[in-house]
Parts: sequence; structure tokens; C-alpha cells
Amino acid sequence: MRLRFRHVLYSCFGCLLAVSGLFAARLPRLDFETFTLPNGLRVVLLEEHSAPVVTVQVWYHVGSKDEKEGRRGFAHLFEHLMFSPTQNTRKGRFAEYVVRAGGVSNAYTTEDATVMWETLPAHYLRVALWFEADRMQGLRVSREALRREVEVVKEEKKLRFDNTPYGKVLEALYEKAFTVHPYRRMPIGVMKDLEQAPLAEIRAFYKKYFTPNNATLVLVGDFRPKQAREWVRSYFGKIPRGRNLKKRAIRAEPVQKRNRTVRVRQNVALPAVVRGYRIPPDGAPDSYALKLLARILAEGESSRLYRRLVVEKRVAVEVQSLEHFTEHPNLFIFYVLLHGTDGRGPEAEKFYLEAELDRLRQAPVSDDELTKARNQILRDRARDRQRTKTVADRLGYATVVLGETKLVNQEGRHLDAVTPEDIRRVARKYFVPENLTRLVVSPQGEGGE
Repeated sequence: MRLRFRHVLYSCFGCLLAVSGLFAARLPRLDFETFTLPNGLRVVLLEEHSAPVVTVQVWYHVGSKDEKEGRRGFAHLFEHLMFSPTQNTRKGRFAEYVVRAGGVSNAYTTEDATVMWETLPAHYLRVALWFEADRMQGLRVSREALRREVEVVKEEKKLRFDNTPYGKVLEALYEKAFTVHPYRRMPIGVMKDLEQAPLAEIRAFYKKYFTPNNATLVLVGDFRPKQAREWVRSYFGKIPRGRNLKKRAIRAEPVQKRNRTVRVRQNVALPAVVRGYRIPPDGAPDSYALKLLARILAEGESSRLYRRLVVEKRVAVEVQSLEHFTEHPNLFIFYVLLHGTDGRGPEAEKFYLEAELDRLRQAPVSDDELTKARNQILRDRARDRQRTKTVADRLGYATVVLGETKLVNQEGRHLDAVTPEDIRRVARKYFVPENLTRLVVSPQGEGGE
């Protein structure tokens, strides 16, 4: 049964999850196919006919972790530069074409990958493939284009980080939590590095990383696989293979041996505390228990931290957790926005949050809590299956970051295998003082360093 027959089930899937404490809910399999061209391009196809649309994504296996010191932000810059003129198109031509066709196109960059994508009516698939192949081999980066896109990135940083309340909190946390690994810099980049970037190095970065043997093409939607394979081979097969990439040796972050506490002043209204605990890479055996643990602690108003810090003790306005999984080890993050009226906010956060973590370390969670957390993740994955874009995101991520496309269908099995004792074990292993970087954020004028 292909995905098109399953689509009608998704509207009621959340209802099934809500009452599935008596049985284990399952996500339907994604029936994809894969092949690799002689030039090294990996291709993932998933035929899905529930709507006459198609999503095309090209995942380049280069992110902020692959940049050299002094050249931070090159990968993210290319998220913008890839819309520059090519040998066959002028700037913005394809984006205009997609909009007029009723579609949407964009791009995003992470620590591990740069992704170009578009979703458009299915009968424009051939045009999308032609354009992606064209900018993979014929991008023309001029000095003027470089200057213009650097200014765009600078404005983006101001909007998303510099001029947003608490926007610089994660940046400050990562600078302290990592000492040598490139994850210490956010993918947005370092503006001084971009302003001083030589055009020759920008072009060399494109030539090195934006090649078929460093890329994965993902197609999801209303197409016929035989025809799609023919078009892919026709447009991408002729692109020369790039140099065999010898990935830059990335220094592993040294084992953290003591608690790090940092106090900062920022232009915010209320104090906040952000915690970062070191965790393993995505796909590691412990990653599944940690994903469930994040839901148990801070997903929704019935979660443990929300009930304790916001409802019962009223020391916080908001509490969130984020298991930031990536290709290399990263952070499990707690974010607590505190009341600013009693003057004991950070100390109260420390006392009550530590009490909840200690509770996890001492006693297993209940079966009901674990089932609820598992169903929350399955609910989100079910919602992802309703759009070709988010299905393509999952397939591309599994292929490029996790290293195996088939892992997209194995997450449910791994989540099912997690026991209450596993939750306690990972809490004891990772939520320990020597594994913590704690950032205390005070409004300007209240003291800090």
C-alpha cells in the first residue's frame, strides 16, 4: 500500500494516539527507492499521489561545522548565493517562475547540511530538476552578488538574533559549552568573517562542496518513478564528479569535567536560565530515550517541569526543553523564563529544576508518562507525513545526517524499545553537574558579567 492510500488516515491519527495507552500506535512505512548516479549523486524517490504537487530537495553535505576558523558562515551564505545567476538563468528567475506556477521555493542551513528546496505543481517537476542541475554546475558568483548577499545575511542576523529578545542567548550558551568543536558558532556565521571573505575563497568553497558526489537529491510527490529517473539521469548525470572530498578533520570536543556557570546581561525584560547538557549524536542508542525524556519534562502543560516551575511554585513564566541532535554530539537544552518580581529567580530555578532531575535519576517514570511521550513524537511524525515538504525533510535528514535512508522507518521501533529504566539511566548519565553549562541571563542593570 503506497502513501497515497494512507493519507486519508492522518486526520484521525492524532485521535488514535490520544487513546493509545492500551496499544502501541505505528506509523506507516515510507516506500521510497534509492539509487546513485555514476558521478556520485544519491537519489531518493517517494511516489505520493494524494495531491498534484511535488517537492524537490537537494541536500549538500556541508554545514557550519565544515567551515574553517576565520571563515564562519560560508555554508549559510551559500543558502543565499545559490539563487545567484547561472550560466543559463538570471538572478531570481526560477523563484519568480515557481511563484507564478503557484509554488514556493527556499533554502535552509544547519550545522551539518545546506538544503535547497521547492514545492510546486507536479507538472513542473522537469523544470525544477533542470534548474537544480543548472545551479549545481553553473553558478556564477560575482563580486557584486557576494557583497549584496553578505548584507542580506547581516540583516538576517540582526532580525533573528541581535534585535530579538533572548535572541543571543543560544549564541552565548554555545560559545561557553564548546571550546574547540565548530558547533560553538551558530550556522548564521560571523559577520566579520563574511565581510572580509575573498571572492576566490567563496568560489573555491562552491567548487569543493556543491558537487554531485557531495549531494543527495530527494523527490516526493505526484510523479511516475520511471519518468523521474529518466529526467534525473538526463539533467544530473552529465555533471562532472567533484574532487573526492577528504572531510576536514574536526577536533572532538574534550570531555567536560566540571560545571560551567556564566552570567550575562542582556536587553531583556525578565531573567532567564538556559542549561546545556552534553548529549551524543543523533541515531546513537541513547538518543531515543533522550527524545522521550524531553517530552516527559517539558512538552505541554502537564509535563513535569511546567507543573512544578510554572503552575505549582510559580517561579517561571515559561519552561522548554530541546534535544538538539546533530551529526556530532550536541546539547540537551533547558530554557526557563523566570518571574522578575521576587529576586530569587535563578536560585529558585536551580533548586526546583535540580529536584525534578534528581527525581528522574532516583525513580523510573510511569508507563503512562512514557506512553504519552512516545505518542507525542508519533503524532508529530504523523503530521509530517501530510506534506511532501516535511516527508522530504525526513528522508534527506536520514540519508545525509544519519547516514542511512532506511532509518526513517526505524524510529518507531527504537522508541518502542525504550523502558522506564532507560529513562532513568540516561538521566543519571547525562544530567550531571560536570556535564552542564548554565547560562544565567539578567536584564541590563541587574548585575552580571
